[in-house]
Amino acid sequence: MRQPVVVGVDGTSDSLIAAGWAAGEARRLDAPMVLLHGHVPQFGYNRMLSGDIEDERRAARRLLDDSLAWVREHFADVEVSGEVVAQPEADLLVERGQGALMLVLGSRRPGPVTGFLLGSVGLRVLGRAACPVVMIRGGTASRRPQDGEIVAGVPQAEEAEGVLDFAFRTAAARGAPLRAARAWNLPTLFTYEPGLLGRSDELGGLEEVHRHDLATLLEPWRRRYPQVTVVEHVELGPASEMLVTLAAAAQLLVVGRRARPRSRYLGHVAHATLHFADAAIALVPHRVDEGADDEGDDTDE
Repeated sequence: MRQPVVVGVDGTSDSLIAAGWAAGEARRLDAPMVLLHGHVPQFGYNRMLSGDIEDERRAARRLLDDSLAWVREHFADVEVSGEVVAQPEADLLVERGQGALMLVLGSRRPGPVTGFLLGSVGLRVLGRAACPVVMIRGGTASRRPQDGEIVAGVPQAEEAEGVLDFAFRTAAARGAPLRAARAWNLPTLFTYEPGLLGRSDELGGLEEVHRHDLATLLEPWRRRYPQVTVVEHVELGPASEMLVTLAAAAQLLVVGRRARPRSRYLGHVAHATLHFADAAIALVPHRVDEGADDEGDDTDE
């Protein structure tokens, strides 16, 4: 079975914008698309007597049918289906994300510095989903430069595979250049590594060490996707500031995120880009041991 692109819909214009982005991606990847709406009736004595629960169910079905009709009208060549499920929305999306290429969610952005209005559903999905989650801001998807880059914040080697897989696959499908970006900082008393300084002497400086490591990490992906033009970007400073700046002219920003079943902590770079990056953002999970420190360093994500 082909893995689907899964979209959470709630009847808002923002979820339709997300559905449109997801349909375009499904078309490029030749993947099916699934629209999901989680609906839990509001039970209560008066509501049961008045028949409001059945009205809620019919309204939920109409909401989904309207979303399906919109996708079929605008993306007739995309295979799309939909479901209304009596299950909390976040739980439903996390469950269906187990077998998905990606989850796509919409979010409002009312001002220039307020970032995504994630709400509890968005945070629960982001923290728990096993697949990449793409957040689409209402009002920004249509303004993205169609010839812009895909920007990937490349984490350390042990955490980079998911980010690079998603970024290269997306760049290849879109025929877009890929900017693989890594930030670095001067070592402090607490991050001193004798081996790093030794390599710095050999390669001609700390920045050259990071350039070498990034190039080494990208080499197998360049061979796998020879059609993708790759720009290597290494910059001194905070990763979040670098990625927010690069996202301004990007089609899509791809970053890593931490994923724990019982935590909403995504990593501070993921949180910062969600708040300030003016682009669609794909957050790709790397699993963290339950006993690990939630405040661990992720400056290169």
